[in-house]
Amino acid sequence: MKRLIYIALPAALLLGSCSKDFIKGDVPAKTDVNQFYSNAKEVNMGLMDAYDAFQEEESQLARFVYGDMASDDALKGGETIGDGPDMEALVECRPLSTNDWSYKLWTQCYKAVTKANILVESIDTKADFKGDETTKNRYRAEAQFLRALGYYYLAMAYGDVPLFTNGVTNYTQVDPKMMIRKPVADVWAQVEKDLTEAIPALYTKQTIPSSELGRATKGAAQAILAKSLMFQKKYDAAVPVLSDLVKNGGYQLSPTFNSLWRPGTGDFNAENIFEINYTNTWNWSSDGEGAIRNVYESSRNTWGWGFNQPTQDLANEFEAGDPRIIYTLTYSKDIFQAKTPAEQVEEKNSINNVYQYHSYKVMMLQAERDGMTTGGAGMNEKIVRLADMYLLYAEALVRSTAAKDVNTAVFYLNEIRKRANNTPKADPVRVKQQFTVAANTLPMRVYTSDVQLLKDIAHERRVELGMEGVRLWDLIRTDNTVALDAYYKKWGANGYEARGDLKGKFYGTWISKFAGGKYPTFPIPQKEIDLSQGNLKQTSGY
Repeated sequence: MKRLIYIALPAALLLGSCSKDFIKGDVPAKTDVNQFYSNAKEVNMGLMDAYDAFQEEESQLARFVYGDMASDDALKGGETIGDGPDMEALVECRPLSTNDWSYKLWTQCYKAVTKANILVESIDTKADFKGDETTKNRYRAEAQFLRALGYYYLAMAYGDVPLFTNGVTNYTQVDPKMMIRKPVADVWAQVEKDLTEAIPALYTKQTIPSSELGRATKGAAQAILAKSLMFQKKYDAAVPVLSDLVKNGGYQLSPTFNSLWRPGTGDFNAENIFEINYTNTWNWSSDGEGAIRNVYESSRNTWGWGFNQPTQDLANEFEAGDPRIIYTLTYSKDIFQAKTPAEQVEEKNSINNVYQYHSYKVMMLQAERDGMTTGGAGMNEKIVRLADMYLLYAEALVRSTAAKDVNTAVFYLNEIRKRANNTPKADPVRVKQQFTVAANTLPMRVYTSDVQLLKDIAHERRVELGMEGVRLWDLIRTDNTVALDAYYKKWGANGYEARGDLKGKFYGTWISKFAGGKYPTFPIPQKEIDLSQGNLKQTSGY
C-alpha cells in the first residue's frame, strides 16, 4: 500500500501506512497534510495510519522487551550473549540513555500521539462529515484512544514526559523550548480525559461490524482506563469502570485456556478486548503487516530466532496440576503437529537456551504458517483480554476503600482458576509432550485476609498472563520491584546468560526509587535530549 508521509516531533517521525482488514481505499503516495483530512474517507485513512504505530516492528518488539524481558519472566535469548546487547541491558536492569529499545519505545509512542493529535485537530476544525455526527464522534474517539494508549506506555515507562495535544505537521514548528517534561500526574490526567470522553462514542463489542474488527471499542477504552487508574492506585475510581466492563461489556472467557493461542480460535474471539491485527506478510519495511514477534520468539530449531525465553522462575510459579504451564512454555523435546508425519521433527523445540523453554503463546504450527514468510506471521497480539480484567477487578475490590468487596473478588479470581481446570492437560497439537501435568485440579481460593488474597491474585496474574508483556508493569504498579531484587539474587550464571550487574545504574535507581515511594522509570533517550537542545532533562540517576 502507498504511504501518507509527514513529519513531526518528538523524534522527527515518519508516519507510515496500514492495511488492516478494516481499511477502505488507498492512501495517496504523498499529500500535504494541511490539505488532507477534509472528509470522512481521508480521516479514516489517517486513523489506519495511526493504528499502524502500534503495529510496526519496533512497537511490537518493545512491548515484550519491556513487559517480559525487563522482568523476572524472561531472558533475552537469541543466538549468543552479543545477539541484541541492548535487550540484554534491559534484562539485567542496566540500560543507558543510549539504549536503542528505550529510544524505540519512546518514538513509537510519540508517533501514535502525533498522528492522533493531527486527527483530533482536523476533525474539530476542518473535516466535513456531511452531517454524520455519529461517525465523526466515533473517529474522534478512536483518535483519542490511540493518543491515550501512547501516553499510557510513556507514563509507565518514563514518568514525566513532554505532553502535546495539538497537531504538529512539521518539525520546524516545534520550538525546542517546548520539549520539557510535564509532571506524570498531568500525563495520566490526559489519558483519563481522552478515554473518558472516547468511551460513549465508540463501538461496543455487540455493535462493531465484523469488517471493522481491530478498531478501538468502548471495552478497549474502559480497559486501558482501568489499567491507568490502577497504576495510579485510584482503586475506588477503577472499580465502577471494571465492574461495567466485566459485567456488561459482552465479553466471555474462552472455554479453555489453550484455545486462546491458536490463530483459528484465538484471534478476535469473545475474550479479546483489544488486539493488534496482523496478516501473514512481511517485507522488512514499515509497509509489512505481519507479526514479527512470532518469529523473534519462536525456537531457532523451527522457524524463529529464539528471543524472549521464559525463565525457570516463571515455570516455578505454576502450581502442580495447572495445565496453563504447557500453554505458556514449550519444552526442548516437544514435537508439534506438522503437515505430514515426516515433517514433525521440524516442529521440535530448540535446546539453544538456558532453561530450554520458549513461549507457546506466539508459536505457530507449520500448517498455520502456510504462505508466510520467515519474517512475519498472521497471528494477532492480544493487548487486553477479559481474564486480565477479571483479575484486575478482583484486585481493585480488595484494595478499594469505598467499594471493598472481598467475596466478589474471590468469585472472579476463581472463575479464572475454574477455566484452568477445564483446560486439557495434554496439548491437542503436541505429538510428543515432554512435560506431564499432574492429575490434580487447582483448589478454589477462599478469603482469609486481604494480604493473602492479594498474593493469590498476584500469583494468578503471573501464571495467567505470563509472556503477554504485562509482568513488569504489574511489578511496578504494585510496588513489588523488590521481587526483581530477589530474582536477581538467585540468578545463577547459566549458559551464556550472565548473572547481571546488580550495581548497575538502572538497578540502583530502581531500588532507591522504590524505597522512596516513587515508581522506577527508564532513562530518557539521549537522542531526544539532543534534539531538544538540552531542554528535555534526563531522569535523576542516569
